[in-house]
Amino acid sequence: MISGSELVGTRGETLVGRLPADRLVRLWGMATSGVVKRGFVLEYCDLAPPRTGIFDGLRIVIDPDVDFEMQCFVLLHLFGHSVQWVAPSLAHKLEALQNTTDKERFLGVLHDYEHEAAGFGLALLHELGVRDLDGWFADFVATDWRYVERYYREDRIPPWQECIVSGAPAVQPLAIPPLCHRQVELRFAF
Repeated sequence: MISGSELVGTRGETLVGRLPADRLVRLWGMATSGVVKRGFVLEYCDLAPPRTGIFDGLRIVIDPDVDFEMQCFVLLHLFGHSVQWVAPSLAHKLEALQNTTDKERFLGVLHDYEHEAAGFGLALLHELGVRDLDGWFADFVATDWRYVERYYREDRIPPWQECIVSGAPAVQPLAIPPLCHRQVELRFAF
């Protein structure tokens, strides 16, 4: 059997929710090693729903009750957000995220923020030699964005299954800038 990450011509079907367990275990091992080697502490902790993970600039915390594939994505995604909050060269980009009151403008800023985090997560994967999961990661990023955007537009958490995207545009890896680890206000994924 060919694993979901190796299928050719499946852009009509999402790869989200289809990675085989053995591939996820290898991904998790490599990603956790990469995150820790970048200076972040990784923890498991029971988080109040709907939170799947939190970060504070020093650590990334994931709820162990979250599906294992989601844990892999949340780790990579929160790594990207952690980079955004502790890289001095990116500090200026956080102003609009924190102080934009117009909903449509905020959603544009949030889109850019989310996709920049994804670019750092993908760069970490590439640095670790993982280059066969770009399609899976792109579908997950697009699914996550659809979920987040619907949350902000509808003022409610949408069903995850309604947000799943297939054939998403490729995420572009972004060079990870120098980091200056420091505690920041607690942020979370849901």
